[in-house]
Amino acid sequence: MNNEFRHLHVAPELVCEFLAVFSRMEYALKAAQYLQTNDGDAKANWDRFANSISCGFERIEDDKFREAVDYLSEQPPRKQVVREGTLRFEERAQEDGQARSQQVLLSVRTVRNNLFHGGKFLADGEVDGGRDTLLVRHSLTVLRHCVELDQEVGTHYQQ
Repeated sequence: MNNEFRHLHVAPELVCEFLAVFSRMEYALKAAQYLQTNDGDAKANWDRFANSISCGFERIEDDKFREAVDYLSEQPPRKQVVREGTLRFEERAQEDGQARSQQVLLSVRTVRNNLFHGGKFLADGEVDGGRDTLLVRHSLTVLRHCVELDQEVGTHYQQ
């Protein structure tokens, strides 16, 4: 295993798969005009996408998808913060009035942020009990189902 992965506690292959799927999804969202702004930085508007697929999201009957949604809703990833000069993780507050699709896709983005901004590297002796792997696997399941809920996003994703 590469030295860079030794503290990650998620299989390098799974991390690379998540990176590929997430980055392709961001490309597809931007190409399908799910943009935060039409003038400035090119950023995907995940919330607008989540709200646009909300009805379809709730109708998906796949057991693995439902398991993933339930896990990400009931045990969402924590957000890395700095408090009094110390890095730590805190529970992320759920906002009232958000569609479940929006809450779950925010969890998926938090998984990405924690993973790719260095928040999920554990110090020697720390143990996560497989939670990080579960969060990444469930996030992948959600992304793969959500891409199918918007035809234009799906087309750009598959190109």
